[in-house]
Amino acid sequence: MKSITFCILFSLIISLTFAQETHEKIHGREEAHGKLKHHRVALLWGHSYVPKGFSGNNQTNTLIVPTIGLEYEYWFSHHFAIGISNDLELQNYVIETRHGEELEREYVYIGALMGFIEFAHLWVIGIGPGIEIEQHKNFAVFKTSIEREFPIAGEGGWDVTPMLSYELKFRGENGSYDAFTFGLAIGKRF
Repeated sequence: MKSITFCILFSLIISLTFAQETHEKIHGREEAHGKLKHHRVALLWGHSYVPKGFSGNNQTNTLIVPTIGLEYEYWFSHHFAIGISNDLELQNYVIETRHGEELEREYVYIGALMGFIEFAHLWVIGIGPGIEIEQHKNFAVFKTSIEREFPIAGEGGWDVTPMLSYELKFRGENGSYDAFTFGLAIGKRF
């Protein structure tokens, strides 16, 4: 009986001595939502600042345009994703081309194919080409964005994401103009 107790006690001490504690680093999204969810859809509400734009009789070069958007992202890992960004500017405005002509912009749609990289914990940079579609003239777009995701705790996969984006819009004979958009996105991972 003593030898069995001794063997059990000795085995327990040896196993505790050689046991290794493993700490896996858990990503903030996993901490909030569980395992990695590859798909993310988000609705965006924001405002775009168009430095070269003006509206109607307002000839100042400061124009703030309400913007809504829909984004889809596919995350390969917690750090890399591709996605489609779709924005709709909800106001008509006029820009001045490099030749001094006025070009009207009506309910502009901006679509971009983006690549996303998480450069710091829950901070994401996006970059990619796109197109601005409007009934008068279309422009090519180069879009960049920076976002900070705030996961909402629980298994639902919801998040709130403030974002800032810059769009350089260009067309050969008309030159270029740009826009800055600040918005708030509500996202769902699945």
